[in-house]
Amino acid sequence: MPITVYGVKIEPVNGEVVCRDIDILNEVLYMGVTPKGSKRYKPGIPMFVTRDGTYLQLDNMEKYQQMLLPYGFDLLHPSCLVNVNLIDCIQLSINGNIALFKGGGDISVSVSRSKTAEYRHLIASGSLNPLKGF
Repeated sequence: MPITVYGVKIEPVNGEVVCRDIDILNEVLYMGVTPKGSKRYKPGIPMFVTRDGTYLQLDNMEKYQQMLLPYGFDLLHPSCLVNVNLIDCIQLSINGNIALFKGGGDISVSVSRSKTAEYRHLIASGSLNPLKGF
């Protein structure tokens, strides 16, 4: 059974607003919220990042967190609810750890140290830092 949400794409396509149902389990790479200091959007609005763009939805993250945890979503960073099923690998670096997505191009999210340790099976070989201290 798909779980869908109706979202509005952040950027217009050919000058038109794009609204559509988004299949959360199969399309959403991660969720975040609009940042403080944004001139275009009120801070804290849930954002759904997909391979074809970012969509806004006017509900709260806590609702989605409770609903999606059983489906493989997790807070890999305090502000990002990530679809772990769509992660290709986690890359380690001295500047912080990031998760890359299958077929997601250059889309990535930060991963906290504790979540890096929890998902160590996803760490890419050849990463810059060994997992010292985990």
